[in-house]
Amino acid sequence: MSMDSVSLGFGGTSRFSGNRGRTADGMSKSGVRYPSPFFDIGHTYLPPSLKALLRWCRYYYLVNPLINAVIHKMSEYPITEIVIDEKDPAIKEKWDTLLGGVLRYRPFQIEIGLDYYTYGICFVTIHFPFDKFLICQNCKHKEKATKTHYKWRNLDYVIECPKCHTVGPAKVQDFYKRDLNGIRLMRWNPEYVNVDPAFAGAKPVYTFELPLQVRNDVLLGKKSVLDTIPDTFIEAMKRGKFVRFADDNIFVFRRPIISQKDSGWGMPLIMPVLKDTFYLQILRKAQEAIAQEHIVPMRVLFPQGNSSSSDPYTTISLDSWKNRIEGEVAKWKYDPNYIPILPLPIGSQTIGGDGRALMLHQEMEVWSRQIVAGMGVPQEFVFGGMQYSGSNVSMRMLENMFLGYRTDHDLMLNQFTIKRIAAFMGWPAVQAHMRRFKMADDLQRSAFFFQLNQGQKISNQTLLQEVDFDPATEDARIKGELDRQIELNRKMQVAQATIQGEMQMVQARYQKMATEMVSQALQGGAPGAPQEAVAAQGGAGVVGGAPPGAPPPPEAPISGQEGPGTGAPTGPEGEMMDGQQVDPGMPQGATVSAENAQQAPAEGIPSTLMSPLNASTQGGGGMNVLYLARRAATTLQKMDEGTRMAEMNRMQMTSPQLYSLVLQIIESEKGSQENPLNPVQSPQPTLKPTRRPSSTGV
Repeated sequence: MSMDSVSLGFGGTSRFSGNRGRTADGMSKSGVRYPSPFFDIGHTYLPPSLKALLRWCRYYYLVNPLINAVIHKMSEYPITEIVIDEKDPAIKEKWDTLLGGVLRYRPFQIEIGLDYYTYGICFVTIHFPFDKFLICQNCKHKEKATKTHYKWRNLDYVIECPKCHTVGPAKVQDFYKRDLNGIRLMRWNPEYVNVDPAFAGAKPVYTFELPLQVRNDVLLGKKSVLDTIPDTFIEAMKRGKFVRFADDNIFVFRRPIISQKDSGWGMPLIMPVLKDTFYLQILRKAQEAIAQEHIVPMRVLFPQGNSSSSDPYTTISLDSWKNRIEGEVAKWKYDPNYIPILPLPIGSQTIGGDGRALMLHQEMEVWSRQIVAGMGVPQEFVFGGMQYSGSNVSMRMLENMFLGYRTDHDLMLNQFTIKRIAAFMGWPAVQAHMRRFKMADDLQRSAFFFQLNQGQKISNQTLLQEVDFDPATEDARIKGELDRQIELNRKMQVAQATIQGEMQMVQARYQKMATEMVSQALQGGAPGAPQEAVAAQGGAGVVGGAPPGAPPPPEAPISGQEGPGTGAPTGPEGEMMDGQQVDPGMPQGATVSAENAQQAPAEGIPSTLMSPLNASTQGGGGMNVLYLARRAATTLQKMDEGTRMAEMNRMQMTSPQLYSLVLQIIESEKGSQENPLNPVQSPQPTLKPTRRPSSTGV
């Protein structure tokens, strides 16, 4: 058999040069041919097909720590949380339970990535639960295989029908059932899958060959396998054929690859660096040999002579010297402080121990980085030190690598997994998506989205989704917090209103008591009550009556008979003005004179109120407050009972100080048993007094 007839991998024997062989004499042209100068020793063996390459990919993934770390990081990094786009909370909860709890979808996505980057391809199907029934071919009686005592003969289920007692091979039928907990996502080992890439745009055909272990279990009649394996696989074993996957029940992840005869397969991530990995393995073998042979030195002891005349090799027995030295070394090992005494000097020599100078760690580090670069992965992704920033070029390149891979995941999620399970379970199909893949700390992008939201260019929902928050959940939380805040505010306001109501009730009760006392005082009530009423209202220094010897206050003139300082002045006194324009607490119809109101009146004011503070106190409009109180008291005396009480209440609310002074003026008049407002007790004089600039005009 010629070498051309033997499969030596890609290119066959063309990989070797025919004119470079030579024999031991260096002259012959026919000998063991060396590889072509375009190749290296790694080309002495190449797998004949991509499928044959898969077992080497699996081997290096399992034993090489560098490749294992790269593939795991590439598989885990782009996988993000799945979000169900459904408004109905019941339906959303149902799908969340299925994907997260039953299917464990996120770990399964990571496992897909392991196959995707190790083998370059990944085959995914959905396993729906079923019950295997054995049907009697005579009476058509059927029963579950798990409850039947069958015998396994020649790949047939041999039963004795419990109904007609016929013994023979049963007809097998798998009945699928809607059991949510029995649904499984399955990955198939690419080493047992055959791919027919078809031609002219036809769909690829995927077939599966049962592994040897499964075939042996079936042939031996292992009940745990026979009760659960689909009957399709047993029929394939009977016919000696492969099992073909249904076109609608398989989803294929395939890495891009050039057009070639194995176009139905994807290119493994580690395929371009297999030779580099082989070279790195050679360096590790050399490192291992150095560590074993050159790290620990060997020490040799020998008797050392001082001169040719005292050569120990001629004067002593070397065998006795050897035994003596061994004994001394043993004593020293037993007691490190032991000091041997010998008659001759001892020479020593060290062999080896130069392993540190021979170490290949620098070459191994360089080649490891070359392997990582050959797999298209940034160095920082494996060795650390990467800065998560939106401007980092390495991260942007890595993100672009994951775009197509994540697109395949979105297609499998919506067009394959959700669609087929919804049809099988009779559920409404929903839409789902994976959260946006982004940098771990992409603060610049988040700040930019916040600025757009402040400028009302994007919605709050988009902003929340950008920072991985669920808008519906956040809206519900905000609403709940707002409801709690409103409830707290309502309770607080109700409590405040209750307190204010109680305060108003107390104030109204005391106001009523004070009003009754004032009314009694104006109508000549019991002595002593007005003073208590005034004290209850907070009057300033109110006492009953004028002191002994004080002149009685003047009588209040009747209408049309105003005395000095009262009524509307004429001539030089100026015009009268409405009292409520000066102080809103003044009674209705009260008038004041701007000329006479600049100082306290000389008459009609109790001596207890004529303090320097009250005399200089200015009321509304810059007028003296005692003058205003005197005018207000005069006006109130002219009113009927109802009007007077209403005006007093209004005065108390608007001008408490004026109210207190008016009340004391009235009390002083009642205490002297003289009413200055009674014209009978104060007849009109025949002559008018001389006008004084300081007169009050009351």
